[in-house]
Parts: sequence; C-alpha cells; structure tokens
Amino acid sequence: MQKRNEPNINSWNLYQLARVIIQNERDNDRDLNTICPILNEAFECVEKIEQEAPSLPSQYMRSGQDSLQVAMVAVTELSLGLTASLSAILLPAFLEGLISSKTIELKFGDKVALVLEEAKTLQNYRIQDDTIRNYASEPDIHSPHIVAILLTIADIIRLHCSGVLLEHEMLKYVGSSSQFLSHLKYFYIPLCHRMHLYEVQAKLADFWLKHSDTLSYYYITAKLGMTKLQRRQRLEIISEEIRTLITNNNIEFVMKTRIKSVYSIWYKIQKLNVNFEGIYDLSAIRIILTSTNTKTIEEEKILCWTVFSMLSQLYTPMYEIMRDWISVPRSSGYESLHLTLKTAEDEPFEVQIRTERMDYIAEHGDAAHWKYKCSS
Repeated sequence: MQKRNEPNINSWNLYQLARVIIQNERDNDRDLNTICPILNEAFECVEKIEQEAPSLPSQYMRSGQDSLQVAMVAVTELSLGLTASLSAILLPAFLEGLISSKTIELKFGDKVALVLEEAKTLQNYRIQDDTIRNYASEPDIHSPHIVAILLTIADIIRLHCSGVLLEHEMLKYVGSSSQFLSHLKYFYIPLCHRMHLYEVQAKLADFWLKHSDTLSYYYITAKLGMTKLQRRQRLEIISEEIRTLITNNNIEFVMKTRIKSVYSIWYKIQKLNVNFEGIYDLSAIRIILTSTNTKTIEEEKILCWTVFSMLSQLYTPMYEIMRDWISVPRSSGYESLHLTLKTAEDEPFEVQIRTERMDYIAEHGDAAHWKYKCSS
C-alpha cells in the first residue's frame, strides 16, 4: 500500500498568508512563487532558533504557530503586507536577542529591520493616558513605528480570539494586567479609530471590557441572545429595504451599517444610567447624503428631514428618543439626525442621517468619536 503523504500544515498556512498579502499589496511583480519562499525562510529561521534555544529566557518567545497567527491577523484584519508578516514571524526571536538586526536586514530587507527596531523601542515606550494626543489624526499606516504598534494590536487580537488572557503574555507589553488594560483603553483603541479600523477597535474594546468588568461583559452577552452573525443578517435585510426606498426616490447616498459591540452597549449603559432594555441602537444604519456640495446648510437640513419622512412611512418612529442635532448642533459642532425606528416585528434599530459635510465634521473635526471617547 502506498504511504499516504500528510499535508505540511505550516506550508499550507504560509501559502494562505501569501495569498492575502498579494491581495493587500496588489503588486504585479510579486506572486506566490516569490512570496512563499521568503515567508518559509523566515518561519524556518524561527523554528531553528526554537530548537536550539529551549533554555534561554522566554519573556518574548512564542511558538512559530502563534507568530504565524499574528501575521495572519495583521494581513486579514489590518490589511498589512509582506513586511509586517515577516516582522511578526521574526519579532519574538529578535526581541530575545537571538537574531540580529543586521542579519535580518541582509536576509529580509531594511524595511523589516526598521519595523523590528521600532518594536524593540516600544518595549520601553511609556504610554500615558494622554499619549494618543501626540499622534496624527490619521497616522501613516505604512510607517515602521505604526506597523510595529499594529503588530502589537494583532497579537492582542490573537489573545482575544484564544478566549484567555495569560498574565505572562501581558508581560510582553507592560508589567501588570491593570497597566495593560489602561494602555488598551487610552491608546490602542482610540488609535484604531483614528486609522478607521473600526472592526478592530470594537474587538479591542470588547477585550478590554471582558477583563475589566467581566460580570458586565457576560451579562450583556447573555442579554444579546442572538449571535453577532444573526444580528448582522437581520440588519442586512432592513438596510436593503431602506436602500431600495431611498434609491427609488432618486436621492444619492452611501450607507454604513454596524452592530453595536458589547463594549459600546456597556459604555452607553454607564453614560445614560439605564439598564440593557433602555438601549435601542443595538443595530444601526448611517445614511450619508452625497452630492450636496452646492446646497446651503438649510437645504442640507431639509434633505435630511425628507429622508426621515420617507423612513417614517416604512417603520414606526420612536419620537420620545429622537435626537435632532441638525437643528441644534452639539457644542463640538456635531450635526446628525438620530432616529430610533421599529420594524413590523417590533424590533428597534437606530438610523443616523447626515450629509457629507456633517459626516466629515463627525469623523475628522472636533466632534470626532475618538476625541470625546478617549477623554472620557
């Protein structure tokens, strides 16, 4: 009988990693035949170091598979490329001093070496509650410093997905769990928002809550009942109804949807001092009206109210909790119409209506979400 060849799991994972890298970088000069050997060389380098240095200090060392998972998170959730992937694989050995910056530069290029040097600097980086204010409103996601920070975020997501937070894992970043969680809240989470990594931001925020207020986290999770996928599917049905309605009325717009994260629900419960049943925006749709550059502010307002009138014919408005920040903007300059509507099945959901100008102020001006959240 012919011996069955078992698949090389590492090679398969590296192949999958290479495919995503190609999609992210869109570099016609690179293909699987060029990227896979480079990734494999880095992975084999780390495996060799693991075998030869089992008794050395292991503050930063993690298994090659863990490093591969960090690289996969970096490319799939943070849209990073080959440099970040190689850095993720090589980082633990580099931090332990088992491979030099010069060797890395010769084998994998100066960009990888620069990211690793930045990652090493971050080990002694003093993050304060106001550190985020020293960063640009839209940081350069390709700079070595930011890539090094994003690799830390990718590692945190890996821990989050594993379901546990190990004390020795946190020591890679800071000396205690409380300090680690403080860095999450005041630095990593708002930084993700500045880079428009909203899904990642939500994951980190849920991770923070899970380990800061575990009882509240599981209470809200239990109250939600449906899985996030089920809620997402239900929201897609509603959003398609709204999309058809507005399109049929010849109004130009873009639509965004979101499922409120566990952290966001908790935050709102604390802020409004209500119970879970008092949160009506577990699902939300944002309607951004486009082609409004030539309209006056008054015409923008009329258009927003016109869309509200159309939605009122399809769903039941809950007027008692409507928020009109178009007629009277917030002190930060924030303008938007917030509505809570109910479907025929009595399901509440939130709709935000704003123009492109209003949306820019909300995302980049003094009303930007990260500005008031990180100062809370």
